Amino acid sequence: MKFMCWNCRNLGSPAKIRELKQLLVANNPDIIFLSETKMVANEFRRVQNNCRLQNALAVNSKGRSGGLAMMWNDGMNVAIQNYSKHHIDSLIKLEGDKTLRVTGFHGHTNLSCRSNSWEMLRRVGDSAQEEWVVGGDFNAILNDSEKEGGRRGVRAQMYEFKDVMDELALVDIKPDSGWFTWVNNRDEGSLIKERLDRFLTSVSVVENYPFIATKVVRQTQSDHDAIILDLWGKKPKDYPNNNRLSFKFDVCWAKDEDSKKVIERAWNRDGTDYGDKIERVRSALGPWQCKKYGKIKGEMRKLEKQIELITDSDSREESGKMLKETRRRLDFLYAREESYWAQRSRSRWLREGDRNTRFFHAKASSRLKNIYIEKLKDKAGNWVTKSKDISTVAKDYFASLFRSNGQNANIQEMGYIRECVTGEANEWLNMAYTESEVL
Repeated sequence: MKFMCWNCRNLGSPAKIRELKQLLVANNPDIIFLSETKMVANEFRRVQNNCRLQNALAVNSKGRSGGLAMMWNDGMNVAIQNYSKHHIDSLIKLEGDKTLRVTGFHGHTNLSCRSNSWEMLRRVGDSAQEEWVVGGDFNAILNDSEKEGGRRGVRAQMYEFKDVMDELALVDIKPDSGWFTWVNNRDEGSLIKERLDRFLTSVSVVENYPFIATKVVRQTQSDHDAIILDLWGKKPKDYPNNNRLSFKFDVCWAKDEDSKKVIERAWNRDGTDYGDKIERVRSALGPWQCKKYGKIKGEMRKLEKQIELITDSDSREESGKMLKETRRRLDFLYAREESYWAQRSRSRWLREGDRNTRFFHAKASSRLKNIYIEKLKDKAGNWVTKSKDISTVAKDYFASLFRSNGQNANIQEMGYIRECVTGEANEWLNMAYTESEVL
C-alpha cells in the first residue's frame, strides 16, 4: 500500500491539478491525502473527475483557507471513521485480512490553537486498536535539524510535539530521500527551510513491515513538497531485464515522421530475409526512441534531483532564485510528458481531446501488468520464477514446438483431405499485395 500526502495550497489552478496528476502517474499511490485544498466538496468533484478517482471524501474549506480531501483507488477497501477540519481518519483492509488505520493530518497553522490539533490526534489515537499510520503537514518540528534559516524553533512547541508522540507511542519515519519539505521561496538570506510534513506510525507497523520506505517528492506548484510512504517500497524486485523481450513498438511513433525515416533506412538495407529486416528495425528504433522520448524523463529526473539538492543544501545564497527557475523548467517538462502519454494511449479519448495524464498512462501501461509472467513450468514439471529462467523455458518451448521432428509426410495420404480452397481463391491469396492494402 502506498500513502501520499501533499499540502497543495489551493487546487484551483490548472497547473496545480496537472502537477497532482503527474504525482499520481509517477508514484501510483493507493491513498491520497490533500490539505489546504481551499475548496468546498462540490468544487472538489472537478479534481476527482480530472484524476479519474471517484472514491473520495472532501472536507469543506472555511472561506479561502483550509480544506481537506482523501482519495483512494477502486481496488482499495476504505472505510472513513471520522473527520474534522484538521484530519480524516480511515480503516484500510489489506490482503490477508489485515487492517491498517490511516489518518491524514493537518496541524493548526495558528500557534495558539496548535494544542487543539494535538488533542484531536489524541482522541483518534485513543480509539485506534489497529496498526496506525499518520501522515500530513504537522506544522511542527521535532528538533533544530528540521529547520534552517530564520529564528530558531520554539523549544516548548518541540517538546509538546514529542510528548504527543510519546503518549501515543508513535515513531517518526525518516525519509529515505529528501529532508526539508517546506521552503518559503525567498531569496538569499531570507530563505527558510523546514521539515513540516512527515509520517508517524505505531511501533507494530515498523516491526511487521520491514520493507517500509518513505520519500520526499519535490513539487513546482506549492511551497510544500509531497511525501509518500510505501509499505513494501524496499522489497527486492525481479523483473525481466532482457532488452529484446522488453522492446515494444509504440503506436505514437507511427505519426512521427522521423520514425518513418528510421524504419525505411533499416528496412531497405542489404538482405531479403524478413527476420533480419525486423531485427534491424528493432535495433534502429530502440536507440532512436530512447534519445527522443527518454530524454524527457532523464531531464525531469535531473531537475527533480537538482531541486532536492537546492532544498537540502546548507547554502542559502541564490538558492531561492535557483529554486524558482528549476521548478519553472520542471513544470514545462511535466506538460510535455503529459502530451507524450496522451499520444501513447490506444483509446478513442485521444481523438476526442481528453488529455488526462493519469488515464492515458494507465491505458498505455496497464498492458504490462496483464502480460507480466510470474512463473513458468519447465519440461521436468518444476516451477521457475527468476526472469532469466523464465526466458529460457519460454525460448526452449517454442524452439521445440516449431522445430521439425524429422518425419516425412506421405503425400499420397493428402488425397483424403477434402479441398476447402477453390483454385480461384488460391490464386487470389497468392497475389502480390499492393501499397494501398498495407496502409
